[in-house]
Amino acid sequence: MNCKLCKNKITPFFALGQMPLVNSFLKVSQIKKEKKYDLTVAFCEKCFLTQLTKTVPPEDLFRDYVYFSSTSSSFLKHCEEVAARLTQKLHLTSKSLVLEIASNDGALLKNFKNRGIPVLGVDPARNIAKVANDNGIETIPEFFNYKFAKKIKGKGVQADVIYGANVLAHVPEIVDFVKGVKVVLASSGSAVFEFPYLKGLMENKFDTIYHEHVFYYSLLALRNLFAIAGLEIYDVEQTEMQGGSLLIFVAHPRVFPIHARVKNLILKEKQNGYHKIKTYKKIEKNVAKLKTKLTNLLGKIKKEGKMVGVYSAPAKGNILLNYFGIAKYISFIVDKSKAKQGLYTPGTHLLVHSLDKIIQEKPDYLLILCWNIATEVMKEQAEYKKRGGKFIIPIPEIKIV
Repeated sequence: MNCKLCKNKITPFFALGQMPLVNSFLKVSQIKKEKKYDLTVAFCEKCFLTQLTKTVPPEDLFRDYVYFSSTSSSFLKHCEEVAARLTQKLHLTSKSLVLEIASNDGALLKNFKNRGIPVLGVDPARNIAKVANDNGIETIPEFFNYKFAKKIKGKGVQADVIYGANVLAHVPEIVDFVKGVKVVLASSGSAVFEFPYLKGLMENKFDTIYHEHVFYYSLLALRNLFAIAGLEIYDVEQTEMQGGSLLIFVAHPRVFPIHARVKNLILKEKQNGYHKIKTYKKIEKNVAKLKTKLTNLLGKIKKEGKMVGVYSAPAKGNILLNYFGIAKYISFIVDKSKAKQGLYTPGTHLLVHSLDKIIQEKPDYLLILCWNIATEVMKEQAEYKKRGGKFIIPIPEIKIV
């Protein structure tokens, strides 16, 4: 097994076994035919890139997708804030172009468009790209790569901002991808990427590991990645999205001064051992302890004759359900997304209901699998709480509210 960035040999450190594709919800007729794939994470001691040992073709993952960005109110608020900040920080005007890669249903781009800034989306999920186009956000239903970048550059596309939320982790051919970014990035433009930070794996946030996430990035690894494509990271910020993310700013070399935040975070990563395999080998033991605690808690609740419902079936939640093997303790699962309702969860085959099921069943506990937006969920379910219901937040540490 060789590194997808530098071709050096990689060292596996956490094996989750055979797992289903966590965004592939099933009809009854599909359950028996469901496929599972190895899910093992490894580390490269040469370029410091954390990555899956085996990948699933992107065509199988992203052409027909069930995640719509506009489902989460906290994400929509985040999109408004990002657009406002980038417009100011990068001095965007009606003559600028914002190109978003993996633009989903246009939740972010509509905020730039409302400011009179031209936009263009690229997303391989045809069903979601259609929704974006129907809503007036021009979106090309294709995978972004070097070949695609050359094609649109030939049609005059040069982006002042290239934006990607939660896309850098999804692309197996990552060197080809960042070379494509260089092709369409204007000479004084900025590429801005936001994605879950590797630090989360050290904090029990293991459920971000799934087949769509080929990579788990430290700033150390990212600096090496963009250098190969002839780009440099000139600024970095840490955000609360997805339970802890990095926001990086990338440009052609020597266009912008490199902010002290970049150097400081790299120094901190070295102090925390992000360049050493022994740091990563602690993750599996920590997750095993969390599994024991949650399993014991749910077992105790069931023995008491009380009911546990599950709130939301996100990708991360499906990993937790499968790896922890806790479906037997669960009475039902709900999700706000109509695209998931009436289908069965990957691997565990729980029927997904609408939120009305909470009112009908009146569970004693709601296990929140979208723990990163638990505050939003608890606010939304204030009436359930008022009636005596309790929430279980499983990650990073088990908490009953």
